[in-house]
Amino acid sequence: MVQSKIHPIQLFVLMVLFEVGSAVVVGLGLEAKQDAWIAILLGMMGGIGLFSLYVYLYSQFPTLSLTNFLEKIVGKLIGRTLAIAYICLFLYLAARILRTFCDLLLTEIIPETPILVIAIIIMISISFGCYLGFEVIARTAEVFFPWVMFFSFLFVLLVFIGGLPKLENLQPVLEAGWKPVFQAIYPTILSFPFWETIVFTIFFPYLNKQKEGIVAGYIAIIFSGMIITTATTIMISVLGPFVASISPFPLLDTIAPVNVGNFFNRLDPIALILLIIGGYFKITVFFCGAVEGFSSLVNKPKLKKFTILIMAAAVISMSILMSSNILEHKKDVKIVAYLLQVPLFMVIPFLLIVIIIIKKKIKGKK
Repeated sequence: MVQSKIHPIQLFVLMVLFEVGSAVVVGLGLEAKQDAWIAILLGMMGGIGLFSLYVYLYSQFPTLSLTNFLEKIVGKLIGRTLAIAYICLFLYLAARILRTFCDLLLTEIIPETPILVIAIIIMISISFGCYLGFEVIARTAEVFFPWVMFFSFLFVLLVFIGGLPKLENLQPVLEAGWKPVFQAIYPTILSFPFWETIVFTIFFPYLNKQKEGIVAGYIAIIFSGMIITTATTIMISVLGPFVASISPFPLLDTIAPVNVGNFFNRLDPIALILLIIGGYFKITVFFCGAVEGFSSLVNKPKLKKFTILIMAAAVISMSILMSSNILEHKKDVKIVAYLLQVPLFMVIPFLLIVIIIIKKKIKGKK
């Protein structure tokens, strides 16, 4: 049985850092231009709907994680095949996010450092956290969260005090109609970051108060959605929709020109540290989801050390080989969403619920 226990507030903190983690780094919904805030809010509502599907699946098997209750629903062979598919997807997404933050560090701080060195250093700290257990990761997130929120609020305040936002960059609303908004929502915004919360079905059995934990999950989605909406709106209002959409890291470009009284300036290094903290927890949640999912699937806790090493090596390799530069990396987002995230994050959970309902009706008739 699961020994680690986490509180609902720790789940809330982890989910917020997880969802905001990389979404604010590369920008979200910027293809909708000045209407990106509308796309994100609608995407958040869709994310809440799909999170309800994940919660329903978990509620049918409250003591089991995702990789275990799949067998109960569709049988051992199909269930284990799906479980392995989810584990591989979690590792792949961890690698994608790792590559994003490696590119961020190479671009902004250490351009001469080999990307392999950066990836290894990041994965060593993540692997160590995973080895210590998910409870330790949750407590660490709880310590960092207030500081991340405080400095985030401070940055927003200084951007406005510096007079950088321009209202005209957010107008006119729905200039090209609803089509660009819906194109931004599906599948990009829905799959990244809102559908990705399926990874937390691995950790729901760790909750010491499960009902309160589920409520905390819903609140976390709304709270993180508001943070992403605010951050994206500020980026567009400062940079303009075109510059924001072509910038590799629009948030840093937004904060860089802040200068209040020649005292509060050059804040982008602090912002970079906060972004790395968020990215660390997002990679960690995906990586731990894969490790814990595999451990519960094979039911051999002693293999955890070797599992961490092998999976860490796989994540590092994928992060380096998946693209040659950051532009190519960003172009793959929609392809990944259509081929991997839509089937595994939306279609399969919906089909699983249909199977559960049919089984219940058959049982009721008998």
